[in-house]
Amino acid sequence: MKILNVIQCTNLGGMEQYVLLFMDELKKLGIESEVLSLNRFGELKALLDARGISARDLSYRGYGGWRSFWQARRMMQSIRADGLLMSGHNLMAFAAMGRLCKGKRALFIHYHHRNVKPDWAWRIIYRLAAKRFRAIIFASSFIRDEAVDIVPALAGLSRVIYYPFPLPELPTDKTRMAARQSLGIASDALVIGNAGWLIPRKRWDIFIDVAGKVASRVPQARFLIAGDGPQREAMEARASAQGIQNRIHWLGWQKDLTDFFHSLDVMLFNSDWDAMGRTPLEAMAYGIPTVASVTHGGLREILDDSRYAFFSPTHNVVQLADAVVRLLNDREAARVLGLAGRGRIKEVGNPKIHTLRVLKTMGFKLSDIPNQDAVKAFHEADFNLL
Repeated sequence: MKILNVIQCTNLGGMEQYVLLFMDELKKLGIESEVLSLNRFGELKALLDARGISARDLSYRGYGGWRSFWQARRMMQSIRADGLLMSGHNLMAFAAMGRLCKGKRALFIHYHHRNVKPDWAWRIIYRLAAKRFRAIIFASSFIRDEAVDIVPALAGLSRVIYYPFPLPELPTDKTRMAARQSLGIASDALVIGNAGWLIPRKRWDIFIDVAGKVASRVPQARFLIAGDGPQREAMEARASAQGIQNRIHWLGWQKDLTDFFHSLDVMLFNSDWDAMGRTPLEAMAYGIPTVASVTHGGLREILDDSRYAFFSPTHNVVQLADAVVRLLNDREAARVLGLAGRGRIKEVGNPKIHTLRVLKTMGFKLSDIPNQDAVKAFHEADFNLL
């Protein structure tokens, strides 16, 4: 049994990280994977090679890749697979897939809709997708509701399946100190961090403003930013204007965020638009107490109780700073919140359950899975309830 994963590119963004984890779980179920990248290979290719996962790429020429249509068509006709999961929409790929895996195809949408494309463009995309795919999976109810509002006919075709998150081991004090040393952070610092693109919708201005207020109240506070982007220079200037430039560590892009997460005392995440912000959920998987504000997004669906994290639908800088300071000053409360958040991720982000849900949505049965030992705790009735 083999699943073809069609993706937009093979950089190391959140969508590509998801696909990699999905294929790792497929392997545990005895299911082979193959990747077709609609753009030339990026950094993910080395990780695919290390896992022995077959991968092909396209040149992606012309607007929307249409000049690569026949190349994509020939490539897809040569692939033998039992099911197809496409991450992210692409009209050229919709047309090129022909009858490949017909009846066992699903489209996984990882992105929000508003302020990205006009509604008429989404209507074209989803009306074509409805003819090509058995189901359309959304990473949150927030983006599913956006899509259904634009194309009501999607209501019966869509499914919400939250991202999977493996639970890493909790870091020991020794591990934490080693991580901080590797990043040049003092062992006695109280570290607040975030990771991601430095772009407007990610609201790094809120992070910097909260940092300024926290820094004035907590002398040991230091701030860790992993990522880069077009707003880097502006955010450095904003930090300098608040006199905290020497208390921020700008790590740039990190291929491995383990040391970053191991160094944190608090995760502070802010965004205007996110289908489902992965960074705060990854932090929670590490047991890190999390403070988040998202005005439009799906994160509140998981952070739906104050036991799991501090969540706000508005970017109230004073409120966010107060929440961070409380956690820095009350380490027992921070520990309890971190463990409760980790428990929430264990509840909603089980990678095996996620993978079985996707396979069921694609039209597979429990009996189709090659490694029956890996699913022996399940019965067909349990599988059908996923």
